[in-house]
Amino acid sequence: MLDAILAWIHFMLIFALSGTLFAEFFFYQRSLTTTTLQRLQRVDAAFGILAGLVIVSGILRVIYSPKTAAYFLHDSFFWTKMVLFVTVGLVSILPTRHYLSLRNVPVAGGIVTVPEDSYAATRRWLTLEVVLLLFIPLCASLMAHGYGYHAP
Repeated sequence: MLDAILAWIHFMLIFALSGTLFAEFFFYQRSLTTTTLQRLQRVDAAFGILAGLVIVSGILRVIYSPKTAAYFLHDSFFWTKMVLFVTVGLVSILPTRHYLSLRNVPVAGGIVTVPEDSYAATRRWLTLEVVLLLFIPLCASLMAHGYGYHAP
């Protein structure tokens, strides 16, 4: 029963994490009201918190799973999932830094106009995060079906 509850918590956190990333992707525009910028910064902070909680819940799943830790550690799709997740986390640092830097952009009439070069770069980073995130459930599904497991 504990494994099922931990799986549920882990999945709910992953869904919330995905939701925050998609919200960032859609909230981020070249022109932002100060309210939308603040909302974007809060959503980005929630993304970071949720990423940490996903890691904690994932570790708990490995520890308390009926499958042994060796099962996970010897599965190539588990490691692919981990690499993708870490890559999404590292890439997410760039938009976070950008959002924080927007505090220094002049506000005209309650609107922050993002410089074109930093807007395009941040849009690319967000797109990369979304694309990488989409492959994590595929790896999880393949792993759950026993693909990628190499007995020690």
